[in-house]
Amino acid sequence: MGTRVADDPKVKRNIRLIVAAVAIFAAVAIFSVGSKLSGPRILNQYQLRDYGARVLEEPVALAEFTLSDHRGASFGLEQVRGQWTMVFFGFTHCGDICPTTMAILAQTYGALKPVDKADLQVVLVTVDPARDSAEQLAKYLARFDSSFIGLNGSQEELMAFARQLLVAYEPELEGKDNYQVAHSGNLMLINPRGELHGYFRPPFVHGSLRVAWRSIRETF
Repeated sequence: MGTRVADDPKVKRNIRLIVAAVAIFAAVAIFSVGSKLSGPRILNQYQLRDYGARVLEEPVALAEFTLSDHRGASFGLEQVRGQWTMVFFGFTHCGDICPTTMAILAQTYGALKPVDKADLQVVLVTVDPARDSAEQLAKYLARFDSSFIGLNGSQEELMAFARQLLVAYEPELEGKDNYQVAHSGNLMLINPRGELHGYFRPPFVHGSLRVAWRSIRETF
């Protein structure tokens, strides 16, 4: 009687190889799916728009600038290179838009994993330098996140920086004590090369902002 196929050493070896290959393939597939599920969701430009984000086709290099942060330290191009920077132009006496935006930024930042926070800073640039001293900015930011940075400077310095980031605002009228400042509500994004990379448009939603930001960061 001939040797049964199941007992054939060659067949057994082939079966073992096939089983091993299938196991490896399955492991790779599971790892791949797991990585996609746990990693950032990658959005195309149209999906990013649905999330309120715009990425410039060609990032715009920023010229040198010098402002002061809420701790009294100098803040310029060197401080934005090597990390991502979200920049919002507002002021501490703002009625509703600014505190709402800052609260959402604090919620979004707080929900990020440490690895995502490592190269991200959130900056509030005042459009009201007369009232927003370093001390005032520090007190204001403490209500949201102690790691956030507040920037001040002369009206000329602030407006020059705003123009670089394509942000417009209307300076306060002289002679009024309780005044408001009209300003853009966009959240600007500077990439680690010190370039204007894109922006987020209001209304801001915590989940949408987080998903869009992680996608932009992952595809940089």
